[in-house]
Amino acid sequence: MADRSTVSRETVELDTVEGDLNVERGIINAIDGTLKVNGVIRCIGNCEFNGNVEAESILSRKGDVHIKGSVQAKEIEVRDGNLRVKDDIKAERIRVDKKLEYNGSLVSDTVRAGKILHAYGDIKATSVKVGGTFEAEKDVDAEFIDVGGSFKTHGRTKAQSIDVGGTYKADGPLECDDIDIGGTFSTSMPVNLVKIKVGGTVSIEGGKVEEFIDVGGTLKVENFIEYGEIDVGGTVKLGNGGKGGSIDVGGTLSSEGDLEFTKIDVGGTVKINGKAVGETLTVGGSLKTYGDFTITNRLKVGGRVEVDGELKAGDIRVGGRIRAYKVEADQSIETGNLRTRHGAKAKKIEIGRRGTVEGPLIAETIILKRRVSAEDIYGDMVQIRGRCTVGNIYAKRVRMESRSSANSITYTDEIRLDSGISIREGSNKVEELPEQPF
Repeated sequence: MADRSTVSRETVELDTVEGDLNVERGIINAIDGTLKVNGVIRCIGNCEFNGNVEAESILSRKGDVHIKGSVQAKEIEVRDGNLRVKDDIKAERIRVDKKLEYNGSLVSDTVRAGKILHAYGDIKATSVKVGGTFEAEKDVDAEFIDVGGSFKTHGRTKAQSIDVGGTYKADGPLECDDIDIGGTFSTSMPVNLVKIKVGGTVSIEGGKVEEFIDVGGTLKVENFIEYGEIDVGGTVKLGNGGKGGSIDVGGTLSSEGDLEFTKIDVGGTVKINGKAVGETLTVGGSLKTYGDFTITNRLKVGGRVEVDGELKAGDIRVGGRIRAYKVEADQSIETGNLRTRHGAKAKKIEIGRRGTVEGPLIAETIILKRRVSAEDIYGDMVQIRGRCTVGNIYAKRVRMESRSSANSITYTDEIRLDSGISIREGSNKVEELPEQPF
């Protein structure tokens, strides 16, 4: 035991100190590897401790503290300096104005580093706040993490909330409820998250985001993603498809795999390399899929729709053209051009002016506006406006306006033809119409 309470600009050997210990620019060599202070260690200037340190508190100002061992105290505070610890840190509260660095493990309730926190070992805390850069080489377990600049993790990270002003890169497994990043966010392993909010760009490996992904710029996901909602101002790229709720994108959406959703609203274009199933879809530009596309409610596209498979929806409205193997709608199909291999079927089909139809049309009501070219038509009521050219018509009632032509008309109830109509093989009233293609 030592009763010495002051060390000033010298090197001394100590083991146990009753009361407080004041050190000014001194070096303490711990006898038998451990220094025990039953009070407060107060440091001024650069101070060094060779060995383990145990104290009620460590308070330092105007210098660095270097502990070549482990440290245990209720409170550690280093003002206007750095704290470097060779081994473990255990404390209730840690505050370092500049850089905090350690090699073992850290356990604390609150950790504050003004500029840099470099954790070479594990960290477990309730709250971690870093003004500049936080880099963790191993596991991080904290309820609240707040970093002003950049955050990088190499091990497993588990948190309730992560708030980073700049960039966050996670190279290990990540589990968190709420992530809020001002700049960019990236991961190299699948995530297990509840919320993501990022001002710039996000690049994640895949995994699960339970509630929402909110990104100001670009979202890129390498593998399959389960999501609640996606809201992105720019571009979304899904590397292996996904499953979840609504997707709202200001620019473009692409998926290299099957996609399941409730609602898609995209200002630009949508491209899906696989099957797609959802409830509603609204696209300002174009839609292209390399598999079947099924929408239970409304599909609305400003430009063109190309589906390398079957297109099914409750209601279809396309400003440009539709191309698919087969098109089916519970209610109506409205478009300018319709090209199918096996045909289109709905309660009502309407083709805009100067439109082109390839494949049979099947509906209760079919309306072809002026100068439409179509193939065979099957319906209850068929209205063909001026200067249209069609194939065979099979319907209950047919109305053809002037200067239109058809290959033949087979009807059961009524036919009304204006002047200048051409029916190459004539019309025929029958008791029963032939069976529809599908």
